[in-house]
Amino acid sequence: MPGTKYKLLYFNNQGRAETSRLLFFAAGVEFEDFRFSQEKWLTVKPNMPLGQVPVLEVDGKQLCQSYAITRYLANIFGLAGKSDWDKANIDAGCEVISDILKETYEMLFEKDDVKKAEMKRKLADETCPKLLSFLEKNAGSQWYIGNSMTVVDLSIFGLMFNMIKMEILSTVDNYPKLNAIQARVEAEDL
Repeated sequence: MPGTKYKLLYFNNQGRAETSRLLFFAAGVEFEDFRFSQEKWLTVKPNMPLGQVPVLEVDGKQLCQSYAITRYLANIFGLAGKSDWDKANIDAGCEVISDILKETYEMLFEKDDVKKAEMKRKLADETCPKLLSFLEKNAGSQWYIGNSMTVVDLSIFGLMFNMIKMEILSTVDNYPKLNAIQARVEAEDL
C-alpha cells in the first residue's frame, strides 16, 4: 500500500463515490479525487470500463462498480470487519443501504413529475421505514458491528445525511442507533 497511487473518478457530487472518498479519509490515505462535470463526462466516458463511474485506478489499473470499489478499499484499509461473520454482516448492511440508494437514484432521474412524486412517497413511507428499521435492529451499541468504525458506518453516515437533505424523510428520530452512528462518524472529522 505505501507508494500505491490511487485515483477515484466520478462526477462533481457525492453520489456513488462518496463512501469510497470517506474510506480514504478514514484511513488517512492520499488519493487523487478526480471530479468532472456532466459536460466533461462525454470525453471521460470512452475510457471507463462499462462506460460508467465511479472508477478507481490503482497504480493505473481500473476497477469499476461502486460496491466492488468500497469493499476493496474497506478490506485493504482494515475497515471491513474483523471476523468473517462481521464482514458478512457489514456487507449485508451495505447491501440494504444499496437497496435504498437504488430506489433513490431511480426517483431522482425520473422525468415524469407524477411518477417521481409517487416514487418519493413509496421511498419515504415504505422502503426507508422497512430497511432503516432492519439496520436499526441490527446495529450495535457503539458502531454497526464491533467496537470500531467500518465501511457500513460510513455508508450509514452518508445515507442518513442525504435522506434529510433530499427531503425524502423529514426526520430520522425513529432510528436512535443510526443517528448515534452518524454523530460518531461526524465526530471523526473526516
